[in-house]
Amino acid sequence: MAAARPSLAFLNIALSGVFFGLLQWGAFFLLQSYLASTALVWLLASTVWLLGSLGGLAAPGRQADEPWWLLGAVVAYYGLLWLASGHPYDLGMLPWLLVCVAGMGLYAGRFFRYRRDALGPAKWLFFVENTGFVLGLLLTVLGLYWFGQKLLVVAPGVGAALCLLTVPRMAPGTKPGEDRAILPISGHTKR
Repeated sequence: MAAARPSLAFLNIALSGVFFGLLQWGAFFLLQSYLASTALVWLLASTVWLLGSLGGLAAPGRQADEPWWLLGAVVAYYGLLWLASGHPYDLGMLPWLLVCVAGMGLYAGRFFRYRRDALGPAKWLFFVENTGFVLGLLLTVLGLYWFGQKLLVVAPGVGAALCLLTVPRMAPGTKPGEDRAILPISGHTKR
C-alpha cells in the first residue's frame, strides 16, 4: 500500500505539468486568436503568469486549500476564454485578460510550494513537471489540429479534474499551515 502513494504523487506532478501546458498554450492561442497576434501580447502574458506564480509561492495558506487554488486557476482560464471570445480584438480588455492569466499562474506557484519535497531533490520535481508540461504543449497543438476550438473549452477542465483526483494527501501528524505537508516519495517529511 505504501508504494501507491509515491506513484500517485509522481502521477500528480506529471499531470499538473500537462495541465500547466494546456493552460499556457490554451491562453496563448486564445490571446493570439481573439486579441492580437503580436509578440508583445505574449510577452506580457508570460510575464504576468510568472508574477502570478511568484504570488502563489509567497501567499500564505495550507496544503488543504490546494483544491481551491486549482479551482481558481480553472475559473481564471474560463474567464479568459469568455472575455476573449466575447470581446474579439478589443485591446481595452487586455488588463482584464492579463488578470485572468495571473490567476492561472497563482496555482503554479502553489503547486511548486506544496510539492517541493515530494520527489526528493528539486531537480526531480522540475524534471517530471517539465516533462508533463512539454507533453501538455504537444497535446494542445495536436488537439487543436484534431478537435479545433472544442479542445480549448474541454481540455483544461478535464486536466484540472485529473489533477484534483491525484492530489497527494497531507502527511499524518502534519499541523495545518505547515508548508511541508505533502508525503514525499520516501514516505516521511524532511525537517
